[in-house]
Amino acid sequence: MLPDHGCVKKQLAWNRIAFKIPEAWEIESLDYTHLIVSEDGNPKIEIKWTESPKSFTLEKHLKKIISRSQKLLNIKIRKQSTPDFFLHSLPGFDFFFFSWESPSSKGAGTLIFCSHCRRVTLIRFFSNLDLTPNSIPHLVLTSFTDHPLTGHVPWHLFGMEFSTPMQFTLSDYSFKPGYFFVKLLYHKIHLTVLSWGPASFLLSGKTLPEFAKDWVPGLKGFATAETSDRGSYLEWSYRQGPFKNAGSLPFFSRYMRFTLFRLLQDTQNNRIYGVKIDSPETFEIELMKGTIINGS
Repeated sequence: MLPDHGCVKKQLAWNRIAFKIPEAWEIESLDYTHLIVSEDGNPKIEIKWTESPKSFTLEKHLKKIISRSQKLLNIKIRKQSTPDFFLHSLPGFDFFFFSWESPSSKGAGTLIFCSHCRRVTLIRFFSNLDLTPNSIPHLVLTSFTDHPLTGHVPWHLFGMEFSTPMQFTLSDYSFKPGYFFVKLLYHKIHLTVLSWGPASFLLSGKTLPEFAKDWVPGLKGFATAETSDRGSYLEWSYRQGPFKNAGSLPFFSRYMRFTLFRLLQDTQNNRIYGVKIDSPETFEIELMKGTIINGS
C-alpha cells in the first residue's frame, strides 16, 4: 500500500510537461521551459527542459549538464544507477539518475530523454528528498509525461484547467494576482485563455455582461447565452477588418478576421474564464467549438 504523502495527486501541467505533486506544493516560478515548485517558500523540485539536437546522446548530454551545473550552482553531482524498483508506465523514456549536494542542501535527480518527442528534461529534487520505493520523488517521476497522450495538450496550474489542440504553441503568458492569461499560436490562428478571480468579488453587484464590458474591451455585437460541460456561458462571434467597413472593399476582404469569444463563471473554483479565438477563416473557429471551448 502506498504511503499517504498528502498525497501526490495534484496535477501540474505546463507547456507540454505534466506530472503530479503533493497538495501542499505550489509553483514558485516559471518560464517557457523551467519550473520551480516549493512548499512554504522552500524549493522542492526544479524542472528544466529543451529539445535535443539530432546528434544527441544521453551520456554525452549528461556530462555537459554535470559540468555546467557544478560550476553554476556550486554543487557536486554523482551518477547513480537506475533503482531496481523504478519502472515508468510509458515506453520511450530513458532515465539517467544522479545525486547532488551543495553546502546547504542535497537531493536526487534525473535526466530524462523521450525518444517520442526528443525532449530532454532535467529534474532535481530538494530538501533531502531521496528516491526510494513509493517516495515522493518516485511517485512524481512515475507520473511524468512530456508530450500529450491524445490530440490535446493539458494545462493545469494556478487553478486553471483546460486543454488546447496540440498544434498550438505557447507564445505569451502572464500570471498576475487576479488576472491570468495564456496565449497560443498556430499559423495565423490566435488562441487566448483568460482567467479572473475571485469571481465572487468581481461580480459583486455586477452581471457577467457588465463584467465583460468593463474587463474585455473591443467585443462587438450582442452576446448569446449557451451551455457547456462547465455551465452556462456568454458567446460573442463577429468579423472585423483593419478599419471600419473594410469588408465592403474586395481588396481588403482578405484581411478580415473572425473572432469567437466565450465567457464563463466557474462557481466551483470561484473564477471567471474567457476563451478567445481569432482566425482568418470561419471554419477554423467552427472546428474549435467542440474542443477547447467546451472544455474550458
